[in-house]
Amino acid sequence: MLFIDSVPILPVLKTEQIEFKEKRIPEGLNLLIVNLMPVKQDAERQLLRLLGLTSHAINVDFIYPVTHKSQSASYNHAEQYYKTFEAVKHRHYDGMIMTGAPVEHLDFSEVYYIEELRKIFDWSNTHVKQRLFICWGAQFALNYRYGIHKRMFKKKLTGIYRYHILQAHPALSEIPEYIIPQSRGSYMDPGEVMEEEDLNVITYSPYTGIDFISNRNQTDSFIGGHFEYENDTLLNEFKRDSDKSKETAVKPKNYFRGDSLDLLPAHWISYAQQLFQNWTDMMYASRWSNADQTAESILKQNKA
Repeated sequence: MLFIDSVPILPVLKTEQIEFKEKRIPEGLNLLIVNLMPVKQDAERQLLRLLGLTSHAINVDFIYPVTHKSQSASYNHAEQYYKTFEAVKHRHYDGMIMTGAPVEHLDFSEVYYIEELRKIFDWSNTHVKQRLFICWGAQFALNYRYGIHKRMFKKKLTGIYRYHILQAHPALSEIPEYIIPQSRGSYMDPGEVMEEEDLNVITYSPYTGIDFISNRNQTDSFIGGHFEYENDTLLNEFKRDSDKSKETAVKPKNYFRGDSLDLLPAHWISYAQQLFQNWTDMMYASRWSNADQTAESILKQNKA
């Protein structure tokens, strides 16, 4: 059950087994999504489907960085329907998701809305209970919080990959195999990640490196891949890349049947649904109480 504040519900989701409410759900979890993806509505559909299939009632707010200026239809959609950080910063959220962004070829300092993301991150330290950072969002958070550097692959990592689960984590409960779509040109320095005492490496592949990282308190989850991707997302990305340049486009691995463009079964989708169920369970277990918020408010007033 979902309440989506001010954002139109995509028609395809209305045909699926997801219940939408017209008003905020008082007993529901409160979730903030910082949507940085280039096609906002695709990311909305993917994330809302996974959230809507969980057993929890969730109120969802979308925000975007206002310092990110663009003439694209996707940006215009965000400007019309999303909230700004200033409009929500007085609220407390049980969870926050920060998505990937098409800026991994840039140094973090060259991303012109980076200061706004840093403000959101700093604010979320005291206003959010559980945080999930995806792809470039994970790279940004690991760099800003721990100073871990981003490295570039020689060519884009794209396809479906299996990872070893190195240690238990509540987000991976009842997930027998860690299989996830990848679509990125960079990765976080594995040596720096493993040297950081506050971080645990949860999943690893000898071919593609680290994917799932958690802080020791299990309040922050950093995922390099895209569990939220639908069956044909990588296909559509490959076609877009090929339209730009057939010479540089990288064909996703472990995704097509032989040399064709026929898709193999999307084995990761059931695992993605379980992961989002587990992560929202973690949100529920650590959710804000009125006493929490009152105590924090008093503490802030005393410091002022």
